[in-house]
Amino acid sequence: MKKTSVQLMWLDQFQFAGFYVAKEKGFYKDVGLDVELKKYNSSISVLDEVINKKADFGTNSSSLIVDKSNGKNIVLLGSIFQSSPLILLALKDSKLKYLNDIKNKTLMITNEQERFATFSSMLTSKGVNLSDLNLINHSFNVDDLINKKTDLMLAYTTNEPFILREKGYESTIFNPKDYGFDFYEELIFTTNEFAQNNPEIVKDFYKATIKGWEYAFENIEETVNLILNKYNSQNKSLASLLFEANEMKKLVYDKNGKIGTITTEKINLIINTYRVMGLLNNKIDVDDLIYAKHLENNIFLTNEEKRYLKKKAKITMCVDPNWMPFEKIENNKHIGIAADYIKIIENKIQTPIVLVPTKTWNESMKKGKEKKCDIFSLVMSTPEREKYLNFTIPYLTTPLVIAANINAPFIDNLEQIKDQKLAIVSNYAYAEILKIKHPNIHFIDVPNINEGLKLVEKGEIFGFIGSLATVGYQIQNNYIGQLKITGKFDDTWNLGIGSRNDEPILNSILNKAIEDISSAQKQEILNKWISINYQKDINYKLLISIIIFILALVVIYRQYLLKKLNKKLSKKISLEIKKNEEKNRILIQQSRMASMGEMLENIAHQWRQPLSTISVCASGIELKKRFNSLDDEEFFQSINHIKQATTYLSNTIDDFRNFFSNEKIISEISITQVINKALDLMSPTLNTHKVVVIKNTQETKFLSLENELIQVLMNILVNAKDALKEKIDIKEKRYIFIYIYTEENNLIIKIKDNAKGIDEKIIDKVFEPYFTTKHKFNGTGIGLYMSKLLIDKHLKGKIEVSNNTFFYNDKEYLGAEFTITLPLEINND
Repeated sequence: MKKTSVQLMWLDQFQFAGFYVAKEKGFYKDVGLDVELKKYNSSISVLDEVINKKADFGTNSSSLIVDKSNGKNIVLLGSIFQSSPLILLALKDSKLKYLNDIKNKTLMITNEQERFATFSSMLTSKGVNLSDLNLINHSFNVDDLINKKTDLMLAYTTNEPFILREKGYESTIFNPKDYGFDFYEELIFTTNEFAQNNPEIVKDFYKATIKGWEYAFENIEETVNLILNKYNSQNKSLASLLFEANEMKKLVYDKNGKIGTITTEKINLIINTYRVMGLLNNKIDVDDLIYAKHLENNIFLTNEEKRYLKKKAKITMCVDPNWMPFEKIENNKHIGIAADYIKIIENKIQTPIVLVPTKTWNESMKKGKEKKCDIFSLVMSTPEREKYLNFTIPYLTTPLVIAANINAPFIDNLEQIKDQKLAIVSNYAYAEILKIKHPNIHFIDVPNINEGLKLVEKGEIFGFIGSLATVGYQIQNNYIGQLKITGKFDDTWNLGIGSRNDEPILNSILNKAIEDISSAQKQEILNKWISINYQKDINYKLLISIIIFILALVVIYRQYLLKKLNKKLSKKISLEIKKNEEKNRILIQQSRMASMGEMLENIAHQWRQPLSTISVCASGIELKKRFNSLDDEEFFQSINHIKQATTYLSNTIDDFRNFFSNEKIISEISITQVINKALDLMSPTLNTHKVVVIKNTQETKFLSLENELIQVLMNILVNAKDALKEKIDIKEKRYIFIYIYTEENNLIIKIKDNAKGIDEKIIDKVFEPYFTTKHKFNGTGIGLYMSKLLIDKHLKGKIEVSNNTFFYNDKEYLGAEFTITLPLEINND
């Protein structure tokens, strides 16, 4: 057992439940660690304890960033609180309504808390300094507020307000979040030296701690009782600990439901805020501040599980060789949804998973029974299979459907067709279950889905039963106009990994890996194999041709019968044209509204910093003026900061208002300004995903519709950003290139990315209405269609897309290239 220690930043309470649970449940022991939880007292500095090697790890506030700028060689591992619970607390009857009211009041605070940048930033933003207060040592007892020993105390929203309410007193709370300072809290940190010299200890300690936190929030009552009986130096009540736990639960999870997350975006926001506040003296390299090696393949494996994988060396795998889009063996390679999951799992457990090639599912099942395969990539549990397999939690769930002839009636119950023949793939789990549930139905065993659907197509059987995903995939690719899904059943197919039952430890490892796959990763896999493929072969051209042909017949027939009513018919056609124009107008507005959520988020993100700048500058001027220390240079510098910030806010409002205006005003516009406006609206999301925009523009002024052009540019930029996010790892360079030049009487705008291009099978469809390569919840399919409509109809130009290779910094890239050609002058017709 390796000995290590962590210095906690406060007294015993639920705030440190993850550490207690990891120790008491043996999570630290499982990874070979003997962890000492060092108690807090007001005479120590958590930072000094770690720096001076009295503890290997510590927990502290976002003020660690200030310490880093002051030369402390520390690294951040994770943050328990995504939003800080730190508050300034007073009694409601204290008559302290505003932050300025606290001057000359008594504040109970620890030496450690005086350094908390979240707290000091809030005070500075309102022109309040610690020197304006009478500071006394913290007793950690709310009775000192009640007995008027102090007017104020540093506290947590998760604790002291509830304790006061238990005693019959209401609180006044000054929360830094309400003043624009929403920072991380309880950051787990260590020294850079320790992390570099002990990467395995850091990784194991962090994983076991996060596992402790996950268990604590999944088992709150059990954890509260543990703290009540063993870690309750403050003598807190059961009710207060439960309150603390449930309040903490609101603050610890990130948007993906993970605990411990730190993002460079939020760290940079905190750094910039500190810099404006004058709290940072030196520059900070964020990559040197955030330590990430401990997050690689971050699943919690016990020492026993690690030894098993090391001894195993490789895991053999059997699959269904013909079961798309779930999986398939093609050129001796495993492809499909299951294959993408297996690649992620292989990376997480750091052990090769090797394919055992087979030609049929029956052959795979035979090899599994003979233990020639350690796992099956995608199977469902059945009584027969449980004789030789263990099963993980499902990572895919799909309903059962029946495929039949295009003219077959809808079926909602198998008993409706009990006299018909139905095909099922032999040895599939649902085949075994259906035969037990419906012994009177005539089921025909087939080797794979293709053979089953061929029998249906030939009329030799009534239907084929399979999963919605696989049947839908085959119909869209091979049987459009011949077969259809004619029934959906309540039964669902819950699919996971099957592993040999004589090695149960393997099942435990695989379960941990599956649980660690994020929702975003799952959605990306489904988008890749279902959303795109489901749509890619819909024959839009054939469908449009049929519609046009039918409309032509109708028009010819009406002309033949109603030659004398041509005038009336013309009016009707004119009316229909107007209706279509109105529909297009509504679609354009819908497209704008679809951008609204992202724009609102971007604008809110951009506003917080200038608002904080204005507040800080104004407070600084007031404070220096009061002490007659304001010189002219500082005054004009602060005024200039305020003017820049207010101009920025005003411009943002104008951009937002103009974007959603319905007016079509042709005016002389600057292409450089238009590009910059579109990039300003997109900058937060581009920065979040580390997309670098390279511009090579030729300043040109021309007559056009600014609003419509901005919308087109945003649609293309959003698509480029999404493609880069999906296809280019965040550690690699993500580029968007914008080139602008004039050619004859046209303005040419080229927008490229290095996202490896658009699939040639769908590139000619990207401008078609409602075609999307995204999942239905993430894409509407009208963005690029609307862009083409705006350019063709309103801007009188054209838009094209192609895949091209290009060079940048002596490196070759492949990506999509959108080319917009616009006339330098359009009319107002």
